[in-house]
Amino acid sequence: MTKGKEWFRIQSEFCKAMAHPVRLEVIDLLKREDRTVNELAEAVGVSQANLSQHLAVLRARGVVRATRAGNGVKYSLANRKIVEACVLIRAILAEQAGERRAAIIER
Repeated sequence: MTKGKEWFRIQSEFCKAMAHPVRLEVIDLLKREDRTVNELAEAVGVSQANLSQHLAVLRARGVVRATRAGNGVKYSLANRKIVEACVLIRAILAEQAGERRAAIIER
């Protein structure tokens, strides 16, 4: 596999890690402050076990990091640029939605 193709594979795996509504909500919550599993599970509205699975995917791809905090673990974003990427994707989606509305009105 060429270096270029390998980067596309790596990028694809990274994007797959973020391709779930729960994971995107976790990223959104972590942009404000570090949180424990319990705090995240309560805020997102899923079980702690389910959230732990999502956090494992995000950790494996380097999206979040876990840090020991007393008896628990706090999660944080591994890189603030992840938030910028999410904001950019939302802006693209908003533009597309506007274009679709305009096309419907023109009919």
